[in-house]
Amino acid sequence: MKVLIVESDSDLADTIRKMLHNWGHKAHTCGSGKDALKTFMKIHCDLVLTEALLPDMKGEELISRLKTFSPDMHVVAMTWNNSRELEARIRAQGVLYYMVKPFETESLRSLLEHLSRRGLKATKTVESREGSAAVVARRRANRRL
Repeated sequence: MKVLIVESDSDLADTIRKMLHNWGHKAHTCGSGKDALKTFMKIHCDLVLTEALLPDMKGEELISRLKTFSPDMHVVAMTWNNSRELEARIRAQGVLYYMVKPFETESLRSLLEHLSRRGLKATKTVESREGSAAVVARRRANRRL
């Protein structure tokens, strides 16, 4: 599976990318919503792992833009801020799964294995002037990955 990881913490992004690679997936990383939008249009990924709160863009905005260009895009949102309000806004965008950080690596691995068994494939992308993607931002404290 080809996965786009959007994470403002480059150490965490690299850790997730390496884990996914070890599990047999191809992963690309971006550090911002803007970069994620551009990268998404280039790589046509199967799944986007996104943080709900990016420094340059709200997660729901990024997900909405992704869905504009690729309505069936599969998105997993991740966040440190586990508020019901945020979760409701993110889920309203049609995310596949909502994860609260810190999370066990086995949870992510199980999710990816489940999606792979379901035959998740890249969705068709609608032509546009801008790309789309998702995000994964994280705090440096309390790292469990």
